[in-house]
Amino acid sequence: MSAATVTYAILTWRLVSETRRMRESQTEPKIFVYIQTWKEWANFVELVIQNIGLGPAYEIEFKVNPDFEYRKEEFLSDLGLIKRGLSHLAPGQKIDFFLTDLLEKTEEKTENSFEIKVINKNGMEYSSLYKIAKNLEEIKRDIKHFSTGFHELRVITQMKEEFEKNRKNKLGELKEEFKKERQS
Repeated sequence: MSAATVTYAILTWRLVSETRRMRESQTEPKIFVYIQTWKEWANFVELVIQNIGLGPAYEIEFKVNPDFEYRKEEFLSDLGLIKRGLSHLAPGQKIDFFLTDLLEKTEEKTENSFEIKVINKNGMEYSSLYKIAKNLEEIKRDIKHFSTGFHELRVITQMKEEFEKNRKNKLGELKEEFKKERQS
């Protein structure tokens, strides 16, 4: 066997391997889990689960460690979606839901971090470590941008009592949605 034949065989093997890896990456799911604050209510935090990959994800499980107490004696791992998982998540599909109100037990929520581990049918595992304090830093940055004129400031004219009443009503609505979610 000549050196040219051996070189050609090696290059062909590398090309086949690279083509296989490219095909796999174009059909793999990539599940991304993150937390963010609401635009309308900066103290409300939501959890977002999104498949940013090009392939569908099947039989998705979630594990939270340590468990996050999103409301008094109610934990993230007991929420319906987190507890039972998802049967599938299409490419580009995003699911978001209310997680917590930072005005309640602020210090406890911002001091502790938690990890969400995502495992799908293919055995792919994704981990994300969250510390709500990081989001508070982003809120501070946004407030600075507003105060310096870097972003437009949206002014809401309402009395503090009315604001608190609206916030509590919205929180009540979200709690009702959570109850329905936990029961299903």
